[in-house]
Amino acid sequence: MPGKSGRKGSGRRAKGRRRSRPALLLPVPLLAAAVAVVLAVAGGGTALAMEKSVSLDADGEQTRVRTFGDTVQDVLDSAGIELDEHDVVAPSPDTSVSAGDHVVVRSPREVTVDLDGHEHAHRVNAATLSEALHQIGLDPEGVELSRAHDTPIPEDGLSVSAERAPRMVVMHDTVRTETRTTGETVAEVLSAAGVETGEHDIVTPEPDEPAEPDMVVRVLPALGEPETEEVVIEAETVERDNPDLPEGEREVITEPEDGVKEVTTLLVLRHGEEVEHQLSEEVVTEPVEGLVEVGTKVEEDTSSPPEGGGEAGGLNWAGLAECESNGNPSAVNSAGGYYGLYQFSTTTWASVGGSGLPSEASAAEQTQRAQQLYDTVGGDWQSQWPHCGVHLFD
Repeated sequence: MPGKSGRKGSGRRAKGRRRSRPALLLPVPLLAAAVAVVLAVAGGGTALAMEKSVSLDADGEQTRVRTFGDTVQDVLDSAGIELDEHDVVAPSPDTSVSAGDHVVVRSPREVTVDLDGHEHAHRVNAATLSEALHQIGLDPEGVELSRAHDTPIPEDGLSVSAERAPRMVVMHDTVRTETRTTGETVAEVLSAAGVETGEHDIVTPEPDEPAEPDMVVRVLPALGEPETEEVVIEAETVERDNPDLPEGEREVITEPEDGVKEVTTLLVLRHGEEVEHQLSEEVVTEPVEGLVEVGTKVEEDTSSPPEGGGEAGGLNWAGLAECESNGNPSAVNSAGGYYGLYQFSTTTWASVGGSGLPSEASAAEQTQRAQQLYDTVGGDWQSQWPHCGVHLFD
């Protein structure tokens, strides 16, 4: 209450030092009457000073002090507070005060902090643990404490154990900021690192995700507003064999239809460069796949049937084919120039009426044209198949 120090047993006064006499503060009704008497005695003149009310915080104890003085020292005198050598007052004692101002007094206290197993003693001018942490250079958000931040510091001191909070890293594009925090979410990590994000900045992990020790939070700064545009989804066309269609003939079964999707992008800063970042993609219309059938039916060519048969028809053509090409109608000699069951050259093949490559003709046509060749050379098989021709007679 006014007239008392509000700091019983604070230990502020040195031995033998006299306290200043507390100011006598009257209740408001009596005070008003006293002022009226003073004015009357002064013959209606103006009072030399007017009483004012000032808030006083003395080591965490809040009081209202009424004083006719004009300075912080007057407030202290009115409250009966005499400063010791190591006390701290704010504002300074010679500072002028007005009604409603706030004066803070802090006497020295001892705070011992056991930080990560190492004990450190500190002398602080603080009323609470939170105030002391700032004075000894510990970020309250960067340590986990054995006591609450608002714990009062008694006159005989306070001991507390502390562990450094987990280390976090925030990458604001290329700017790296390290911080320690007990925050439980990514948003609290950003706050502890002093990083403010814009409405459209991209934060990974997202702000409401839980924080984890040694995590790295990445922020891509937005350089504008998100933009959405429609993009065509090109439809694909697949092919399917149809054995009932003539070989090579194509028939469209289903026409392809393109789809549409909405793509939302945002211009951001990544590694110091402006890049387009895709935020979302939503399909509006699904594409319709096209279908084309391709004929595989081989039509027999009756316009110019190959000649053959006769004496040659009774020979062992299968044996000759096995020797020449292992019985493979599509065989091509690795050295080039010879094709099919009987390893025709293109010149010899054309001489007996063949077209294209022998290896592309049917096995029956290759056999008939081989028989035709045999008859054309008068049975001189050695001139055509010098190594394998002997198998014609197996």
